Amino acid sequence: VEAEKRAKGKKGKKKKKGGGAGAAGPSQETAEFRKEGAEAPLEAAEAAKKAEEERMMRLLEKCHEERIRFGITAESQAAASAAVAEAVRLDAEADEAEEEAEADKEALAAAEAALDEARAARDARRAAAAASMARAVAARMAADAAQERS
Repeated sequence: VEAEKRAKGKKGKKKKKGGGAGAAGPSQETAEFRKEGAEAPLEAAEAAKKAEEERMMRLLEKCHEERIRFGITAESQAAASAAVAEAVRLDAEADEAEEEAEADKEALAAAEAALDEARAARDARRAAAAASMARAVAARMAADAAQERS
């Protein structure tokens, strides 16, 4: 209500205008008007500050009432914070385990590829040895046949 009155403007006593030695002249009236005009923004700022304080107090009261209504105590809040911290820790551990599993999977794939390469190399060596043995047998047979002819 006070803020509304201030917003509408200050209404004070009306000044008498007229001649006479004690009457305010035009320059004095302008100075007083400026003074009143300068006070209005200060009063508006003060009213806004008070309104903000009242709003914050209502919000604090509402939060307090809700804490009571929901049965939130310092102990339950601490327990909830501990549960959240534990969940965060477990989530981090799960992420780390997933990364390790992925690294193990990649290492296994690399090991399997190396094993496949080793098997292929072994098979190639066996084939080369068999071909070499076949050439040796053929050469021996050719030598035996040449010796029988002579």
